[in-house]
Amino acid sequence: MKKIFFLLIAANGALSAFAQAPGANNNMDSSKHRVWFKPDSMLTRWVVDVNAVGGLLSRNLTTANTSGNYTNGINNNTGNLKFTNGYTFGGDAQIGYFFGKKAHFGIGTGIQYLYQQGDLTLDNFMVQYQSTDKYNNTFRQIITADQKITEHIMVSNINIPLLLKYKKRFSQRIGFTADAGILYNLQEKNSYNTNATFDYEAIYQYNGAVLNGLPTSYDNGVNPAATDYLITKNNFTNKNPNGDVNAYFASQSEKGYNVGLGVQPDNKKGSVSYLQGSVGFLIRPAINVFLSDNTALNFGLYYLYQPFNNNVPSGYMLTDKVGSYNSVLKTVSSSNDQSYGLNVGVRFFFGKQKDSDHDGIPDKRDKCPYVWGLPQFQGCPDTDGDGIPDAEDSCPFEPGPISTHGCPDSDGDGIPDKDDSCPFQAGPIQFHGCPDSDGDGVPDNIDRCPFVPGPASNQGCPYDTVKPTPPPVKHEPEIDLNTPILFETGKTNIHESSYDVLEEAVLELNDNPDAVIVIDGNTDDVGTPAYNRVLSQKRAIAVKEYLLEMGINPKRLLTVGHGEEMPVAPNNSAEGRAKNRRVIMTLKHHHDME
Repeated sequence: MKKIFFLLIAANGALSAFAQAPGANNNMDSSKHRVWFKPDSMLTRWVVDVNAVGGLLSRNLTTANTSGNYTNGINNNTGNLKFTNGYTFGGDAQIGYFFGKKAHFGIGTGIQYLYQQGDLTLDNFMVQYQSTDKYNNTFRQIITADQKITEHIMVSNINIPLLLKYKKRFSQRIGFTADAGILYNLQEKNSYNTNATFDYEAIYQYNGAVLNGLPTSYDNGVNPAATDYLITKNNFTNKNPNGDVNAYFASQSEKGYNVGLGVQPDNKKGSVSYLQGSVGFLIRPAINVFLSDNTALNFGLYYLYQPFNNNVPSGYMLTDKVGSYNSVLKTVSSSNDQSYGLNVGVRFFFGKQKDSDHDGIPDKRDKCPYVWGLPQFQGCPDTDGDGIPDAEDSCPFEPGPISTHGCPDSDGDGIPDKDDSCPFQAGPIQFHGCPDSDGDGVPDNIDRCPFVPGPASNQGCPYDTVKPTPPPVKHEPEIDLNTPILFETGKTNIHESSYDVLEEAVLELNDNPDAVIVIDGNTDDVGTPAYNRVLSQKRAIAVKEYLLEMGINPKRLLTVGHGEEMPVAPNNSAEGRAKNRRVIMTLKHHHDME
């Protein structure tokens, strides 16, 4: 999110720079003739904005752990939920009011509607758990998704925006505007349709040699007992290689068993609404193209962030009976939505204001209402165009900087020419504008050695002997750089106890400018090898980011993630696993790595 936020700030600056390009400077053209147009202060304070947006949508989902809802589950995998292919289309209508003398800032509100869509995917869904059939017999239910479960989501999102608005007109045609503020959500309705298909299999454990009429119990072994009654694909195909497995499952379903192959849900469509009242925010910079003083088009970017919460139903199961289906949306406890893209809109201005001198500033805010002036000087003139109003300009007919009260400073040293002993050669104030080429504190005009530093007592020339500069004191390590940085299970947070070794790394890099540090990330064996490799890399990156914040050049930091492959202690105890969850830093010189 930080990258997106900084990208929008950069885009905002680029749009503003483009809008302020040469050609519309202070109501003047290149020949210094006045090009009159109404600036913001003269435009009406009331506006109506209508905007259309279109862009990408991402959702960072937090899902509830529903494995415990499957009674006495065995090796259950309820899958990982992901959101992809997200898009946003929509728009808003607002009314706004601008205030202040320059009318650059305002507030606005209205209504916003967004149509959003995307895909939710759930991989590798498979559960085995204790269930009861319609005859009250206990058995093991096995449900497997035939393929990746996908729900195509169509979202109706309605908000009330409460925005701080900014606008600035640079010329007759070009201006800049930006909206930033909060969005209060009125509705977040998610409609879906799914491609889900499931295999329903069953295992019965009968308490006796004869199946019919005997009580059943739950076989919770990883592998079923030899005496169990299996209604599974593997069991049928092993015993009947050329048999029709679909016909077999159909016959078992007719007998009342909760089984079936490739079963689609009875209802593939539905909707889930998130809780109302969430508060997000919107940023929207744009260029204004004025068609007239009353109408302008907006072309720009937008970024939208909205957090949503949801109450996950108690006892939720994706499916339990043949043909049943509960949307994966219902497992989402929170969703942080981000959308960004392009914005196109139109702005309407209403009303008139009196401007006697036609300088673009209403008379009631014009300090010089009958003399043409500039907005930045509240309507008073700046004859020489140096950015200082005539009333405050010591040289009103000759351009000069503000630092010298409007009088010229030819060498740009901050001293006006009239007070500068060397007006065409930059020098510091303490030497009346004359340079000190060797920086010894003696100005060149009285320095006998102007290009060799020397003390004032010797008229700027050096003494015969110069005291040698003592060699720098090299840092002595107080802590071993190879001290492990330890982490909690599944975490990448650096504990305060490791800050000393990180500070030692900074010191040693500063002492060895040709060296680099290799950051090796490791994990224990909890989790899959693929997950642990990613986790180890994240731990190494966390250490790298800390050192970057301490001012270390990123080219001097190398990260490696080893996963669980390099333990320093056995993983069969909590103490051993704690030692293996570590990051090790190693200082290496370039010649060591060749």
